Amino acid sequence: MKDTGNILNEILEAKERRVQIQKDLLDVFENTLISFTLNIPGVEKNNKFFAKLHKKGICLLEKELKKYNMKILHKMLNVSAAGPEAFLNVNADAFAVKKVTVFIEENHELGRLFDFDVFTKTGEQISRTELDFPERKCLLCNNNAKVCGRSRRHSTEELLNKIYELIDEFL
Repeated sequence: MKDTGNILNEILEAKERRVQIQKDLLDVFENTLISFTLNIPGVEKNNKFFAKLHKKGICLLEKELKKYNMKILHKMLNVSAAGPEAFLNVNADAFAVKKVTVFIEENHELGRLFDFDVFTKTGEQISRTELDFPERKCLLCNNNAKVCGRSRRHSTEELLNKIYELIDEFL
């Protein structure tokens, strides 16, 4: 069994590779990029439940993009130590795409578990606040998720219990 330090290093390296993939895809396609991962705390990032959850998120995203006639030019799926990843280059305005992804995050039962990062064709990440959307809320207490995360207000176990509860209810 791997020790936690090694796993954390693998996760950090995977996140660095994700950033490189994002840059490469932006260079090649020169269009809006969606990078889709899951909000899963702790060191376990890959299991059959997270794989199903990620697949569901991709389906929801593709359905919403289609509804607004936003064409997917390229889709790449990857599984790394940091968890399942999807990269979609879209022929649509990045700000309009971000509105679609925030809609999913805010309105779907599993939306809080989804993490859609949207980049302009020049590589600038679009934030929720740029579009006057509120910061993400904590899964457990509805306070600002970043504040709860930084202060470690909730244990990984508490968060994972809530995540599995949501997955069980939906899947």
